[in-house]
Amino acid sequence: MMELWWRALDLELQIFYGIGIISLFSLILQMVLLLFGGLDDHSDFSNVGDHSSGLGVLSFRGITAFFLGFGWAGVIALKAGLGLAAAIAIGLGTGGLLMFGIFLLMTSLLRLQSSGSLNYSNAVGEVATVYVTIPADRKSGGQIEVMIQGRLATAEALQRGSTPLSQGEKVRVLETVGKSTFIVEPLNL
Repeated sequence: MMELWWRALDLELQIFYGIGIISLFSLILQMVLLLFGGLDDHSDFSNVGDHSSGLGVLSFRGITAFFLGFGWAGVIALKAGLGLAAAIAIGLGTGGLLMFGIFLLMTSLLRLQSSGSLNYSNAVGEVATVYVTIPADRKSGGQIEVMIQGRLATAEALQRGSTPLSQGEKVRVLETVGKSTFIVEPLNL
């Protein structure tokens, strides 16, 4: 039955249907592989519209979306009685719009992504609370609680003063030492 339907189609319709069906199955396969971890966002081969993720306008997903739009829009145009040239033009336009739409969608989704790691230098200038008494004269062992990027973090702290800073005292973060140690001073309220 399928074979009879296929043979009854004009060559132009067979080509457009073939492109549409193959690209649809390719897109479904991509989604299944993405869902089950067999495909990641870094498997694209693009260079145009480059980002640090490797995603661009000419990504595998974008090209698949182009052919999906091209094939099915061509079928619809031919079925509506338009000529081959019009069907190709409509297919190219629809395919281009879908490819660009996928590009915009993926870049928008990537902007929502965050690494989740704290940048301790963002705490410089913030007010913190001494969590573990900070010894005098830059001796280690003290800790503070400070808000970094909207999260309460506990970090090592040193101070330059000659008297220890007790638990519960308010301090100002002056600078970072290494990746996650702060130099603090007492906050004079």
